[in-house]
Amino acid sequence: MKSKLIKSLAALAAIVVISAAGQPQHAIAADMELVIGTGNIKGKLFAAGNAISIASVIHGKGVKVYNYGTKGGKDNIKRISKKKRAINFGFVTSKDLGKAKKKQIKAIRGLMAVGKVKGSDVLLIVRNKAPKKVSKADYASAVAEVVKMLKSKKAMARIKKAWGGYSPASGAAAFKKAGVKLHKAAIM
Repeated sequence: MKSKLIKSLAALAAIVVISAAGQPQHAIAADMELVIGTGNIKGKLFAAGNAISIASVIHGKGVKVYNYGTKGGKDNIKRISKKKRAINFGFVTSKDLGKAKKKQIKAIRGLMAVGKVKGSDVLLIVRNKAPKKVSKADYASAVAEVVKMLKSKKAMARIKKAWGGYSPASGAAAFKKAGVKLHKAAIM
């Protein structure tokens, strides 16, 4: 009985030592979890957000995107630009983006147009500031990985099943009109 206990404790100690030594000192893109604000939980964009979340787990290289139901584009802009209600990505219409305040515009970057809903262009924006304890380079790398995943054929097919209007494009003109700078990973 004592030998089993000693073996178990030795194995546990070995696991603790190995796992402590093998942990990275800072978050890297492959370990990052990001949040996308999509809109009402009954809407098409929320369904697209769920598909993006699933696609990020299956097709992304370790970067996971979690869907978060919000009140829509204006709410997504507020959540991206404020510290307390932070999300990393948000779906907004060009109309909502045009009504954003200058301070909010500085806090975001444009990534791409993702499609249309009720005749309005839907744009994907990203929070300009990296999350706590994450370097700017790692955050930029994670954002680039998400954009790459969103443009992949397998992810596009999955998202298109949930939202037939999904059609990635540049959206640079809409961002420029609203005064939003493009992120380095933006589709050109």
